[in-house]
Amino acid sequence: FGKGDIIALEMELTATSSSLNFETYQASESSITNASAKITNCGPDRKVLGWNRWVEPAFLLWKPEDPDYERPVYDPEKAKFTAQEELDRMREEVNQSDGFDIDFDYYRCVFNYHRAYLDDVEFGEFGNEPETTGDFLTRLAQKSLEDNNAKEKREFEFVRLVKSNFHFSAGLMFLITFEVIDPYDGKIKPFQARVRYLNDTFTEYIFCRPKPNIGVKYYGNAKTNVAKKQRLESELLYATSMVSSE
Repeated sequence: FGKGDIIALEMELTATSSSLNFETYQASESSITNASAKITNCGPDRKVLGWNRWVEPAFLLWKPEDPDYERPVYDPEKAKFTAQEELDRMREEVNQSDGFDIDFDYYRCVFNYHRAYLDDVEFGEFGNEPETTGDFLTRLAQKSLEDNNAKEKREFEFVRLVKSNFHFSAGLMFLITFEVIDPYDGKIKPFQARVRYLNDTFTEYIFCRPKPNIGVKYYGNAKTNVAKKQRLESELLYATSMVSSE
């Protein structure tokens, strides 16, 4: 190997690594999410991340005894807590999952976070009739994944919509959980997407990411491409050591 060979190898490795840097890819999205939870209304991070990445704090809208209360769907065997205890639990679930994982069976109170009922036509007015809410959210999830694959040079394949929560945010902020096939090992893995939507005005695809902190590795490319990356790394290491010894 000469220095020209090493430069060419480095260029190829850099190009390959940019599309196959799996752990950095997952960690960067997780870091953004963790940081967004700590952002205040003023400060330098606000300009960096943007308000649409903030994790909106959970707050109480109505208690069962309030005059405007409309009973949500819950499990009577689970929903046996006071309004303050429910609020504490809701805040904990929102903070731990960025609002994606909330067990609404525990809540008699109504909060700013809501469950999307996939079989309903709750958001039919926002989509193409007669699609269900699930159909509508599937389209948003598929588009999020398509954009993410193009940006990150991945090949994750959409499988199915799992669930979605939402809150109002100058429109509707959907927190969508869905499943993909990872082409590396053919396994089904959970993904998440944050999408802000206002009918006939805009659809903002804020982020799409592997579900963080679940101990699952995400690759997004075929195993042959991963093997190529590993071979290039070994060759570069060998070539560098040879030049250094000259």
